[in-house]
Amino acid sequence: MKIEIDIDEKYTDVGVRVTAPELSPQVEKLVSMMRMADMQIAVRKGGETILLDAARILYIEAVDRNTFVYTQEATYESALKLYEFEQQLPAGDFIRISKQAILNLRKVKSLKAEINRKIRVTLLNGEQIIVSRMYSDELRKRLGIK
Repeated sequence: MKIEIDIDEKYTDVGVRVTAPELSPQVEKLVSMMRMADMQIAVRKGGETILLDAARILYIEAVDRNTFVYTQEATYESALKLYEFEQQLPAGDFIRISKQAILNLRKVKSLKAEINRKIRVTLLNGEQIIVSRMYSDELRKRLGIK
């Protein structure tokens, strides 16, 4: 990958131009990472690439080497790995809740304690997701719950 930077006073705004022979997973990943700076990520659904506002994300899940992004309306696929989402998404809004998932704290409706220190989270859309015991203390801390 070749990176060129052109700094000149004639420019009034910052812009990025990506050139590639095809829209590959590497290009989609690059675009996703740049969009996250504006809190947008590139996701795929039905062969189409969609720019999704991070605020719409309920949670992100890794399943069999694939990463899925869930919103209230639909499920999308992403070329990014969970650790890349974790690095890019705002830490105040998103938290790792298991080895396989990241949760948007702004989409939490309620919590219920489960056995073995796990937590069952109900999201604003009614969907439920389990927080593993390894991450439950951090979730409680971030939400201000003792």
